[in-house]
Amino acid sequence: MSHAPHLHAPHLRVSGPAGDLAVADHGGDGPDVVLCHGANRTLLDWERLRPHLTGMRLVSYDLRGHGRSDPPADEDYGWAAHLADLDAVTEALALDNPRVIGHSLGGMIALCHGQRRPGCPGVVDLDGLGGGRPELYPGLDAEVVAERRAQQLAAHSAALAPDVLDAGQAELAVGRARQAAAVNGLDAALEEAGARRSLQPLEDGRYRRKPAASAQAALMEPLEGWDTFTAVREAACPTLLVQGARAPLLDRLPAPFRELNEALVAGVRNGLEALREDGPPGLHIARVREAGHMLHLQAPEKVGRVVRDFLLP
Repeated sequence: MSHAPHLHAPHLRVSGPAGDLAVADHGGDGPDVVLCHGANRTLLDWERLRPHLTGMRLVSYDLRGHGRSDPPADEDYGWAAHLADLDAVTEALALDNPRVIGHSLGGMIALCHGQRRPGCPGVVDLDGLGGGRPELYPGLDAEVVAERRAQQLAAHSAALAPDVLDAGQAELAVGRARQAAAVNGLDAALEEAGARRSLQPLEDGRYRRKPAASAQAALMEPLEGWDTFTAVREAACPTLLVQGARAPLLDRLPAPFRELNEALVAGVRNGLEALREDGPPGLHIARVREAGHMLHLQAPEKVGRVVRDFLLP
Protein backbone atom coordinates (compact mmCIF):
# COMPACT_ATOMS: atom_id res chain seq x y z
CA MET A 1 0.00 0.00 0.00
CA SER A 2 1.14 3.54 -0.67
CA HIS A 3 0.89 5.98 2.19
CA ALA A 4 -1.08 9.19 2.50
CA PRO A 5 0.48 12.28 4.09
CA HIS A 6 0.87 11.44 7.76
CA LEU A 7 -0.17 13.74 10.58
CA HIS A 8 2.27 13.83 13.46
CA ALA A 9 1.39 14.12 17.14
CA PRO A 10 2.94 12.72 20.32
CA HIS A 11 1.40 9.23 20.45
CA LEU A 12 1.47 6.83 23.37
CA ARG A 13 -0.12 3.58 24.44
CA VAL A 14 -2.40 3.49 27.47
CA SER A 15 -3.41 0.23 29.09
CA GLY A 16 -7.21 0.04 29.11
CA PRO A 17 -9.50 -2.56 30.65
CA ALA A 18 -9.83 -4.45 27.35
CA GLY A 19 -6.42 -3.77 25.77
CA ASP A 20 -4.14 -0.93 24.79
CA LEU A 21 -5.56 2.40 23.66
CA ALA A 22 -3.76 4.63 21.15
CA VAL A 23 -3.62 8.15 22.60
CA ALA A 24 -2.35 11.47 21.27
CA ASP A 25 -1.44 14.15 23.80
CA HIS A 26 -1.61 17.38 21.81
CA GLY A 27 -0.63 19.62 24.73
CA GLY A 28 -1.82 23.20 25.05
CA ASP A 29 -2.39 25.64 27.88
CA GLY A 30 -5.68 25.61 29.73
CA PRO A 31 -8.14 23.09 31.12
CA ASP A 32 -7.86 19.42 30.17
CA VAL A 33 -10.15 18.25 27.36
CA VAL A 34 -10.58 14.71 26.00
CA LEU A 35 -11.78 14.23 22.40
CA CYS A 36 -13.86 11.13 21.48
CA HIS A 37 -14.40 10.41 17.77
CA GLY A 38 -17.38 8.67 16.16
CA ALA A 39 -18.03 5.07 15.16
CA ASN A 40 -15.76 3.67 12.45
CA ARG A 41 -13.58 6.77 12.59
CA THR A 42 -10.22 7.55 14.29
CA LEU A 43 -8.54 10.23 16.38
CA LEU A 44 -7.43 11.89 13.11
CA ASP A 45 -10.96 13.28 12.87
CA TRP A 46 -9.90 16.06 15.25
CA GLU A 47 -7.05 17.39 13.12
CA ARG A 48 -9.12 20.12 11.47
CA LEU A 49 -10.89 21.22 14.67
CA ARG A 50 -7.90 21.22 17.03
CA PRO A 51 -6.40 24.53 15.77
CA HIS A 52 -9.71 26.20 16.69
CA LEU A 53 -9.78 24.84 20.26
CA THR A 54 -7.12 27.16 21.66
CA GLY A 55 -6.88 27.75 25.38
CA MET A 56 -7.21 24.04 26.20
CA ARG A 57 -4.90 21.06 26.75
CA LEU A 58 -6.24 18.51 24.22
CA VAL A 59 -6.00 14.73 24.36
CA SER A 60 -7.52 12.42 21.73
CA TYR A 61 -7.60 8.65 21.47
CA ASP A 62 -8.81 5.89 19.18
CA LEU A 63 -11.89 4.29 20.72
CA ARG A 64 -11.57 0.61 21.58
CA GLY A 65 -11.38 -1.52 18.44
CA HIS A 66 -10.77 1.55 16.27
CA GLY A 67 -7.61 2.81 14.58
CA ARG A 68 -4.61 1.60 16.52
CA SER A 69 -6.46 0.68 19.72
CA ASP A 70 -6.99 -2.97 20.55
CA PRO A 71 -10.41 -4.54 19.97
CA PRO A 72 -12.12 -6.00 23.05
CA ALA A 73 -11.88 -9.79 23.05
CA ASP A 74 -15.45 -10.02 24.37
CA GLU A 75 -16.77 -7.46 21.82
CA ASP A 76 -17.99 -5.25 24.67
CA TYR A 77 -18.73 -1.83 23.20
CA GLY A 78 -21.23 -0.83 25.88
CA TRP A 79 -21.34 2.60 27.50
CA ALA A 80 -19.69 1.33 30.71
CA ALA A 81 -16.83 -0.13 28.66
CA HIS A 82 -16.28 3.14 26.77
CA LEU A 83 -16.37 5.10 30.02
CA ALA A 84 -13.83 2.74 31.57
CA ASP A 85 -11.52 3.47 28.63
CA LEU A 86 -12.06 7.21 29.11
CA ASP A 87 -11.17 6.79 32.79
CA ALA A 88 -8.00 4.87 31.84
CA VAL A 89 -6.87 7.72 29.55
CA THR A 90 -7.71 10.30 32.21
CA GLU A 91 -5.75 8.45 34.87
CA ALA A 92 -2.74 7.59 32.70
CA LEU A 93 -2.25 11.22 31.65
CA ALA A 94 -3.16 12.59 35.11
CA LEU A 95 -5.89 14.78 33.62
CA ASP A 96 -7.74 17.04 36.04
CA ASN A 97 -11.51 16.41 35.80
CA PRO A 98 -11.45 16.86 32.03
CA ARG A 99 -14.13 18.31 29.85
CA VAL A 100 -15.20 15.82 27.16
CA ILE A 101 -15.98 16.62 23.52
CA GLY A 102 -17.34 13.91 21.27
CA HIS A 103 -18.70 13.51 17.77
CA SER A 104 -21.57 11.16 16.87
CA LEU A 105 -20.99 7.99 18.95
CA GLY A 106 -18.25 9.91 20.78
CA GLY A 107 -20.77 12.64 21.59
CA MET A 108 -23.01 10.01 23.13
CA ILE A 109 -20.06 8.80 25.22
CA ALA A 110 -19.58 12.40 26.35
CA LEU A 111 -23.24 12.56 27.42
CA CYS A 112 -22.90 9.29 29.34
CA HIS A 113 -19.86 10.77 31.08
CA GLY A 114 -21.96 13.81 31.98
CA GLN A 115 -24.62 11.56 33.53
CA ARG A 116 -22.18 10.06 36.00
CA ARG A 117 -19.97 13.06 36.83
CA PRO A 118 -21.86 15.90 38.56
CA GLY A 119 -18.59 17.80 38.99
CA CYS A 120 -17.59 17.67 35.33
CA PRO A 121 -17.05 21.23 34.02
CA GLY A 122 -18.85 20.43 30.77
CA VAL A 123 -19.50 17.95 27.97
CA VAL A 124 -20.04 18.62 24.28
CA ASP A 125 -21.98 16.40 21.88
CA LEU A 126 -21.32 17.19 18.22
CA ASP A 127 -24.28 15.77 16.29
CA GLY A 128 -24.53 12.60 18.35
CA LEU A 129 -28.31 12.86 18.12
CA GLY A 130 -30.56 9.82 18.10
CA GLY A 131 -30.59 6.32 19.49
CA GLY A 132 -32.57 3.14 19.13
CA ARG A 133 -35.74 3.89 21.06
CA PRO A 134 -38.81 3.53 18.79
CA GLU A 135 -40.18 6.85 20.08
CA LEU A 136 -37.45 8.53 18.04
CA TYR A 137 -39.12 7.34 14.83
CA PRO A 138 -42.53 9.07 14.73
CA GLY A 139 -45.04 7.52 12.36
CA LEU A 140 -43.47 4.06 12.41
CA ASP A 141 -44.53 1.12 14.57
CA ALA A 142 -41.97 -0.21 17.04
CA GLU A 143 -41.82 -3.53 15.18
CA VAL A 144 -41.14 -1.77 11.89
CA VAL A 145 -38.42 0.34 13.50
CA ALA A 146 -36.71 -2.72 14.98
CA GLU A 147 -36.91 -4.66 11.71
CA ARG A 148 -35.59 -1.86 9.52
CA ARG A 149 -32.84 -0.91 11.95
CA ALA A 150 -31.69 -4.53 11.92
CA GLN A 151 -31.83 -4.64 8.11
CA GLN A 152 -29.92 -1.36 7.81
CA LEU A 153 -27.23 -2.58 10.20
CA ALA A 154 -26.91 -5.83 8.25
CA ALA A 155 -26.52 -3.91 4.99
CA HIS A 156 -23.93 -1.62 6.56
CA SER A 157 -21.96 -4.60 7.91
CA ALA A 158 -22.09 -6.35 4.55
CA ALA A 159 -20.72 -3.24 2.84
CA LEU A 160 -17.68 -3.36 5.15
CA ALA A 161 -17.01 -7.08 4.66
CA PRO A 162 -14.71 -8.93 4.65
CA ASP A 163 -12.92 -8.39 7.96
CA VAL A 164 -9.53 -9.20 6.42
CA LEU A 165 -8.57 -7.55 3.12
CA ASP A 166 -5.84 -8.29 0.65
CA ALA A 167 -3.70 -5.39 -0.60
CA GLY A 168 -5.98 -4.71 -3.56
CA GLN A 169 -9.12 -4.70 -1.43
CA ALA A 170 -7.42 -2.38 1.06
CA GLU A 171 -6.61 0.11 -1.70
CA LEU A 172 -10.22 -0.04 -2.87
CA ALA A 173 -11.37 0.77 0.68
CA VAL A 174 -9.02 3.75 0.78
CA GLY A 175 -10.27 4.86 -2.64
CA ARG A 176 -13.86 4.73 -1.42
CA ALA A 177 -12.90 6.95 1.51
CA ARG A 178 -11.50 9.55 -0.89
CA GLN A 179 -14.64 9.35 -3.03
CA ALA A 180 -16.84 9.84 0.03
CA ALA A 181 -14.73 12.85 0.97
CA ALA A 182 -15.57 14.51 -2.35
CA VAL A 183 -19.30 13.87 -1.87
CA ASN A 184 -19.35 15.16 1.71
CA GLY A 185 -17.02 18.13 1.32
CA LEU A 186 -14.24 16.65 3.43
CA ASP A 187 -10.45 16.76 3.13
CA ALA A 188 -9.51 13.83 0.89
CA ALA A 189 -5.97 13.42 2.26
CA LEU A 190 -7.26 13.38 5.84
CA GLU A 191 -9.96 10.85 4.97
CA GLU A 192 -7.34 8.67 3.31
CA ALA A 193 -5.13 8.88 6.38
CA GLY A 194 -8.06 7.88 8.58
CA ALA A 195 -8.93 4.96 6.30
CA ARG A 196 -5.34 3.70 6.40
CA ARG A 197 -5.24 4.08 10.18
CA SER A 198 -8.30 1.79 10.31
CA LEU A 199 -6.45 -0.99 8.47
CA GLN A 200 -4.19 -3.09 10.68
CA PRO A 201 -1.29 -4.68 8.72
CA LEU A 202 -0.95 -8.44 9.20
CA GLU A 203 2.18 -10.53 8.87
CA ASP A 204 0.97 -12.16 5.64
CA GLY A 205 0.62 -8.83 3.84
CA ARG A 206 -3.12 -8.55 4.34
CA TYR A 207 -5.00 -6.00 6.44
CA ARG A 208 -7.62 -6.30 9.18
CA ARG A 209 -10.38 -3.70 9.06
CA LYS A 210 -11.00 -1.95 12.38
CA PRO A 211 -13.61 -2.12 13.64
CA ALA A 212 -14.39 -5.32 11.76
CA ALA A 213 -17.56 -5.77 9.75
CA SER A 214 -18.45 -8.61 12.12
CA ALA A 215 -18.19 -6.20 15.10
CA GLN A 216 -20.69 -3.65 13.81
CA ALA A 217 -23.67 -5.17 15.61
CA ALA A 218 -21.79 -5.14 18.93
CA LEU A 219 -20.65 -1.57 18.27
CA MET A 220 -24.22 -0.36 17.74
CA GLU A 221 -25.84 -2.49 20.46
CA PRO A 222 -25.59 0.20 23.21
CA LEU A 223 -27.96 2.43 21.22
CA GLU A 224 -30.82 -0.03 21.66
CA GLY A 225 -33.18 1.37 24.28
CA TRP A 226 -31.08 4.55 24.54
CA ASP A 227 -31.60 8.07 23.25
CA THR A 228 -29.75 11.37 23.35
CA PHE A 229 -32.58 13.36 24.85
CA THR A 230 -33.05 11.21 27.94
CA ALA A 231 -29.29 11.27 28.50
CA VAL A 232 -29.28 15.08 28.25
CA ARG A 233 -32.09 15.38 30.79
CA GLU A 234 -30.19 13.12 33.16
CA ALA A 235 -26.87 14.93 32.71
CA ALA A 236 -25.39 16.25 35.92
CA CYS A 237 -23.14 18.88 34.38
CA PRO A 238 -23.27 21.70 31.78
CA THR A 239 -24.01 20.25 28.35
CA LEU A 240 -23.68 21.58 24.82
CA LEU A 241 -25.44 19.96 21.86
CA VAL A 242 -24.28 21.10 18.43
CA GLN A 243 -26.29 20.01 15.38
CA GLY A 244 -25.18 20.15 11.78
CA ALA A 245 -28.10 21.84 10.07
CA ARG A 246 -27.65 20.39 6.58
CA ALA A 247 -30.12 17.59 5.95
CA PRO A 248 -28.58 14.16 5.37
CA LEU A 249 -28.50 12.80 1.82
CA LEU A 250 -31.23 10.15 1.86
CA ASP A 251 -32.41 10.08 -1.76
CA ARG A 252 -30.15 7.20 -2.78
CA LEU A 253 -31.20 4.93 0.08
CA PRO A 254 -33.63 2.06 -0.52
CA ALA A 255 -37.18 3.18 0.24
CA PRO A 256 -37.50 1.36 3.61
CA PHE A 257 -34.21 2.81 4.86
CA ARG A 258 -35.07 6.26 3.55
CA GLU A 259 -38.39 6.19 5.41
CA LEU A 260 -36.62 5.02 8.58
CA ASN A 261 -34.06 7.82 8.45
CA GLU A 262 -36.63 10.47 7.54
CA ALA A 263 -38.55 9.43 10.64
CA LEU A 264 -35.37 9.71 12.72
CA VAL A 265 -34.72 13.22 11.36
CA ALA A 266 -38.24 14.18 12.49
CA GLY A 267 -37.71 12.51 15.85
CA VAL A 268 -34.46 14.39 16.43
CA ARG A 269 -36.16 17.65 15.49
CA ASN A 270 -38.95 16.93 17.97
CA GLY A 271 -36.47 16.03 20.68
CA LEU A 272 -34.46 19.21 20.22
CA GLU A 273 -37.61 21.36 20.23
CA ALA A 274 -38.70 19.76 23.50
CA LEU A 275 -35.29 20.42 25.04
CA ARG A 276 -35.42 24.06 23.95
CA GLU A 277 -38.75 24.42 25.74
CA ASP A 278 -37.96 22.67 29.03
CA GLY A 279 -34.42 21.37 28.96
CA PRO A 280 -32.35 21.14 32.14
CA PRO A 281 -30.35 24.07 33.52
CA GLY A 282 -26.92 24.30 32.00
CA LEU A 283 -28.03 22.99 28.59
CA HIS A 284 -27.00 24.90 25.48
CA ILE A 285 -28.07 24.00 21.94
CA ALA A 286 -26.44 25.33 18.77
CA ARG A 287 -26.83 24.70 15.04
CA VAL A 288 -24.14 25.04 12.40
CA ARG A 289 -25.84 25.96 9.15
CA GLU A 290 -22.74 25.44 7.03
CA ALA A 291 -22.39 21.74 7.83
CA GLY A 292 -24.06 18.38 8.20
CA HIS A 293 -23.27 15.40 10.40
CA MET A 294 -19.48 15.76 9.91
CA LEU A 295 -19.67 19.34 11.16
CA HIS A 296 -16.26 19.37 12.91
CA LEU A 297 -14.65 18.50 9.56
CA GLN A 298 -16.89 20.64 7.35
CA ALA A 299 -16.98 23.85 9.43
CA PRO A 300 -14.18 23.55 12.00
CA GLU A 301 -13.76 27.28 12.60
CA LYS A 302 -17.45 27.79 13.38
CA VAL A 303 -17.66 24.65 15.52
CA GLY A 304 -14.50 25.64 17.37
CA ARG A 305 -15.92 29.05 18.18
CA VAL A 306 -19.18 27.57 19.51
CA VAL A 307 -17.33 25.03 21.64
CA ARG A 308 -14.85 27.57 23.03
CA ASP A 309 -17.63 29.98 23.94
CA PHE A 310 -19.28 27.19 25.93
CA LEU A 311 -16.24 25.66 27.61
CA LEU A 312 -14.28 28.87 28.14
CA PRO A 313 -16.91 31.56 28.86
